[in-house]
Amino acid sequence: MSQITSTVTTKPQKSVTIDFDSSIVINGITNMIESDDKQIIAALGEKTLIITGEKLNVVSLDTARYTCTVSGSLLSLKYVKGRQKVPFFKRLFK
Repeated sequence: MSQITSTVTTKPQKSVTIDFDSSIVINGITNMIESDDKQIIAALGEKTLIITGEKLNVVSLDTARYTCTVSGSLLSLKYVKGRQKVPFFKRLFK
């Protein structure tokens, strides 16, 4: 008698929890594209999350659990379709 096993893979649940002027917790992150003290760009499956702010710092990143914690002051969040990268000169002359 043979045993059949199947692996069930589920997409990570996407969510953002904001504690203003303290921390941002992102669930569903699949890849960190770019980060600096003014902007963080992260992939959430087929979409991209762009966080802008001041004194941003990636405190923890766990791609196995699809979570990321960011500290700093949040100015804006942008959730866009597809994977986007902000051009170098646009970031340079902000």
